[in-house]
Amino acid sequence: MEIHWIDSPKHKADRKELANLCGRTRTPAEDARYAELKARVRKWAGLNQAAEDFVNGAP
Repeated sequence: MEIHWIDSPKHKADRKELANLCGRTRTPAEDARYAELKARVRKWAGLNQAAEDFVNGAP
């Protein structure tokens, strides 16, 4: 199971929406939303990784 240090209801909702848009044909508006969500989720993943590294004492 993936652990998220930053895991607000907004984060969960965005990940769920992104998962729903994956793997299917999307409209142009859905493509734009998909790109937005993908960038946001990747940013949060980076922040989560930085938090985990900090807690684990990585330089």
